[in-house]
Amino acid sequence: MANMHLSNLSKKRLNKKVTPYAHILLMNCIAIPLILLWTAVGMALFPFAFLFMKFILGDSTTYLTRQCIWIYARVCQFLLSPFVVFTPPQLHGGRLKTPGIFVVNHRSFFDTYCINMVRVSDICCAVRAWPFNIPFYNIFMKLAGYLDIESFPWDKTLEISKKNIKNNSSILFFPEGHRSKDKNLLHFYSGAFKLAIENNVPVIPVCLTGTQILLPPNRYFLAPARIKMKILDPVFPDQFQGEMKHIALKNHVKNLMKQSIKQMDEETI
Repeated sequence: MANMHLSNLSKKRLNKKVTPYAHILLMNCIAIPLILLWTAVGMALFPFAFLFMKFILGDSTTYLTRQCIWIYARVCQFLLSPFVVFTPPQLHGGRLKTPGIFVVNHRSFFDTYCINMVRVSDICCAVRAWPFNIPFYNIFMKLAGYLDIESFPWDKTLEISKKNIKNNSSILFFPEGHRSKDKNLLHFYSGAFKLAIENNVPVIPVCLTGTQILLPPNRYFLAPARIKMKILDPVFPDQFQGEMKHIALKNHVKNLMKQSIKQMDEETI
């Protein structure tokens, strides 16, 4: 289904007065084993699913791998749905215009599992180097053609970004670079905004709240949460002028996201 709204039963579970520790224990005893099992099954099925899709659709390796990753994350959300409310964004006009450079605030490791809430499956994620060192995980990242923004030189990053944009694929950044340990936005790096200018595509701000409750930094168990996403209007680079236009673009987008995230957090309280 397009929307990941909780069933009435799931909502009642979150609203019902229960012992917090019991609810958290139940969630981790059920959800974590199911996600681990689905991960193992997904890895085993991937070669067959990939070859089948390759034979039927004939698309590129990167595109098909991204589709499989999108499906994997979708199932993970379904497995968490008895404990987590996923509220996807409401899009004006019913469809998000792409390609573009998505920029998302970063509060949790689970943020990457929520990216498919934007309803765009062909996304090249730009991430730091360490995920490329995770066994098995790195195989899928490389097949998906993800950007290693720490290891790749700028020329290679620019070349890959242009190829993606030409193929109508979007690129996604967590411009903070690190997970925020509170509700404040960290310093934004400039890479995403430079690429938007170089490729003449809009920056699409994405605000994500609730993942810091589900799985914040330095915690190793899940907790029930309400995860909400809001996609702001695209910001076009040609609105800004001068040699430092990427800085002006970056500051403008950060201010927009800061205001929106604050409002979303207040609505959740």
